Amino acid sequence: MNNFIKLISFISYWIFAWFLLFIFKVVKANPLFYLILSLIYIIRQVYYLYLNKSSKYNLIKYIIINVFIKIIPIYILIFYYPISFNYYDISFGLFLILIYGITMTILNINPINSYNNIINNYIKNNNENDKTEVSKLYDYIYKLI
Repeated sequence: MNNFIKLISFISYWIFAWFLLFIFKVVKANPLFYLILSLIYIIRQVYYLYLNKSSKYNLIKYIIINVFIKIIPIYILIFYYPISFNYYDISFGLFLILIYGITMTILNINPINSYNNIINNYIKNNNENDKTEVSKLYDYIYKLI
């Protein structure tokens, strides 16, 4: 359960789940606008990791994970779906953020602390207990290759 809570504490994964629901036609709201906003944040974080001398491995890992959950979905949405930033898309995203905020409050999770912890773990030697499941999966696949 702790791993699930750690995973849902990041809005990026919520937006990625929204992307999957959109692709599989479960929801009609296009998440492109929010994916682009989160990509802007990630670019800032990559720069921050670089300035704080994160290891090359951790920097590349952070970039690759975000390529899969942000850049590839943005590419798919831009080239295979009509670009949409209409009222329905924006309001659905705001509703998702509201649900995210309520969920974080109920679970007593401070999202800012979650993001700070993950970024600090990419700068330091990555405490295994503080890694997200996606980061652990990346490490596992990297060791297999």
